[in-house]
Amino acid sequence: MSWNPIETAPRDGEAILATARGHTPIVVYWCDWLEAHWQPLGQVWREVAPTHWMPLPQPPAPSLGG
Repeated sequence: MSWNPIETAPRDGEAILATARGHTPIVVYWCDWLEAHWQPLGQVWREVAPTHWMPLPQPPAPSLGG
């Protein structure tokens, strides 16, 4: 996977991995409520301004025998 410009990111509420140059990547989603902006997942009323994004990876498959 490679980083894509934030302008191409889905704006349907899907969680994505996002970053701005020099910053640690974080999981965000597009929030249309009140003023539209990128919102970190699990944080309320905190707007971020990422410049790049990529899809979240798939979680690992469950192990057999646990």
